[in-house]
Amino acid sequence: MDGDHKSPAGGAWQFKPDDGHVPENGEQPSAFAEPSPEKPAPRKDESVTWTASEFVAHDKTFKWYAGLAGVAVIAAALVFLATRDKISTGVVVFVAVILGIAAGHQPRVLTYHLDREGIKIGLKSYLYNDFKSFAVVDEGAFSSIMLLPMHRFMPAISIYYDPKDEENILTILGERLPLEAHSQDMVERLMSRIHF
Repeated sequence: MDGDHKSPAGGAWQFKPDDGHVPENGEQPSAFAEPSPEKPAPRKDESVTWTASEFVAHDKTFKWYAGLAGVAVIAAALVFLATRDKISTGVVVFVAVILGIAAGHQPRVLTYHLDREGIKIGLKSYLYNDFKSFAVVDEGAFSSIMLLPMHRFMPAISIYYDPKDEENILTILGERLPLEAHSQDMVERLMSRIHF
């Protein structure tokens, strides 16, 4: 055997490079060292929780309710003159009363939680499969997100949020649902105009 490759005391064979240097502490030379694993890139938060009002409430004055009552009376009179039908006239009055009650309803503050599985609003949970897309709705001083349902008879869901959470919320939603442009329809424009 070549003298450079004799077994050390104890009988265990040890590698010796050509220059005869043996690494200290039994470390292997760099040619045989395993590369150090790369550190994974930091990931964005995959969940976010916040609290917000379930809808935007506009203060309704006596003048607002008086205006609603006036419009209801005029609409009911026109319907009665056109149809002479008391039931249709009564429906107009009933709708006006329901609108008045709904206008006085104060929004609840709900807890929202968004993660990889879906979204939880208060006590209700929804999967991403329940929605076909989402849209960001500009409401002037702030924005909301409208979740557009997959099922025809399921209403769209609007969620409000703190602007500081917007980037994280849109990132999580954008990875699971397509974003689409939204333009207000006639009813939405009317509700916005009368501050409903």
